Amino acid sequence: MGSRESPQRYTIRPNERASEAVIRAVSSADDRDLHWENPLYDHIDPDALDSLFHPHRDRLHDDTTVHFDYCGYTVVVSAETVELR
Repeated sequence: MGSRESPQRYTIRPNERASEAVIRAVSSADDRDLHWENPLYDHIDPDALDSLFHPHRDRLHDDTTVHFDYCGYTVVVSAETVELR
């Protein structure tokens, strides 16, 4: 499961939902497919996560972060990155 050596940071791609970026980051870090094995919705509401980080024209800089545990990692999501700790 998750490695706690040093934080791993993944950039959220243009037009990628935050929930998709979390799954991609953890899947990449652990080299496994999490879509069926450990669904994100068992840990956090993906729609709520996506709505927090949906791009808005009025937002120039947003320092909102969300922290939650998933697959042995503490996941930290911000407007531009997913960090695995």
